[in-house]
Amino acid sequence: ATFMDFTVPQNGDTRFMYVLPLDKSTALFEYTLFSKEFLPPKAYEDAIINYLEQKGIKDYEIIEKEKGAIPMTSFKFSKLNSKHILNIGTAGGWTKASTGYTFNNTSKKTKDLTRFLKLEDDLSKFHKKSKFWFYDLIFLDVLANHNGEGAALFSSMFKKSDVKTIFKFLDEESTIIQDLKIILSVPSRRFVQAFLKRLF
Repeated sequence: ATFMDFTVPQNGDTRFMYVLPLDKSTALFEYTLFSKEFLPPKAYEDAIINYLEQKGIKDYEIIEKEKGAIPMTSFKFSKLNSKHILNIGTAGGWTKASTGYTFNNTSKKTKDLTRFLKLEDDLSKFHKKSKFWFYDLIFLDVLANHNGEGAALFSSMFKKSDVKTIFKFLDEESTIIQDLKIILSVPSRRFVQAFLKRLF
């Protein structure tokens, strides 16, 4: 599997490729980018075709296509909940704002919800803001203003940090010490600027 290959042309955005092998001869290639606007549909397919050619893969068959758009936002979805109604999944803000990952978060949230319902009946109280929400907020602020630097930021993190620690951080299971290691692994100037803007 290939996780965030930033060797694809960035074109002023944060762009990368995921490759998920399904078996020895089948794989999912996913072209992903952080962008305020959609690209023309053909641009996504062309990016994957170019990537395959760069890897020397010319003899292949496309057996299925999919597309989607994930809202990368720290919008407070919880304010839309009420005592008897709880939005879940992406509509409930269960998608991790900085990565778009929803499955793992949903798995954790459903367990949390089960425990919550044994003690409470007011669903508006279910949401709890964490340090990771704030981390995501600052990170998205950086990409919103300096999207073209995303590849360098991610690459720095992967080069200077232990992979297991990174995944703990992305899965929101890291300790404060591990958080600091991750934070110190990326160029700090942009994050300090974003933090100060939020502060003042």
